[in-house]
Amino acid sequence: MNSSESNKRLLETILAVRSSVGEGLSDDELTLLLRSTLLTEAAFSFLSFSRGLVTLTVPEQDPTSWYPEQGWIAPEKEMTARAIAEKYELSFYEPVDRVTSYWLPATVPELAHHHIQMNDRFQTVIVAHPQYLKVRVLGRSARYRYDWEALCPVHLGPEILRDLSALYARL
Repeated sequence: MNSSESNKRLLETILAVRSSVGEGLSDDELTLLLRSTLLTEAAFSFLSFSRGLVTLTVPEQDPTSWYPEQGWIAPEKEMTARAIAEKYELSFYEPVDRVTSYWLPATVPELAHHHIQMNDRFQTVIVAHPQYLKVRVLGRSARYRYDWEALCPVHLGPEILRDLSALYARL
């Protein structure tokens, strides 16, 4: 894999590698293989691949630029995210960050933060959080009915990471 080519379109490169190795590698093994090359685009770097989702590192963020008050997403970030969701014909949500664990009692935190989530009709496609970014590259289609069926590529367009980088730009 040519490193300079892989940096042009990170998500396309990951899909190409996944396709070329087939299902002979588990998601964990694919992650290790992909980590052997430097995969970056638009200030994001590859972290892992799991169940059709690519998790990326993001530039260091100032939490106050994401959460100015009461844990809700800042209006500027929300406007940017809504524009991206509209461009890619995705639904926009701001679910609360939940910590689920049987080790900790189920209590409502004083200040619950939210993150940005964009979905198509079938699944979550993008999760934007100040500490990471997840983008679905393989998922369900309109014809997907059974768990044993292979996931198919989710076509978001070559500029998706550049568009999402606006959420992580320093203001």
